Amino acid sequence: MSTEVKPNSEEKAAIDRIDAELYKLRSMPETKSLTEADLGEICKIYQTIRGPLEILVAFLKKLPGGATAAGVIEFLMKIADAVCPAL
Repeated sequence: MSTEVKPNSEEKAAIDRIDAELYKLRSMPETKSLTEADLGEICKIYQTIRGPLEILVAFLKKLPGGATAAGVIEFLMKIADAVCPAL
């Protein structure tokens, strides 16, 4: 029998924060190329959700099979950390 893993209140808040900030990205007009201004906005959003992403990664690692998804997010965060200067 498997035990269902549910997010706690901090994890739920992190997921909600990530969703709200990513909505901003989804609502940005699509362009053929990424301008410096667009990259700056994306980096601001990333810096806003970096902490909640760390909470999400920790939660995913609790789930059966979640380590793979957590690893992908951690990899993408390392790329974002290299591209986006700390604000």
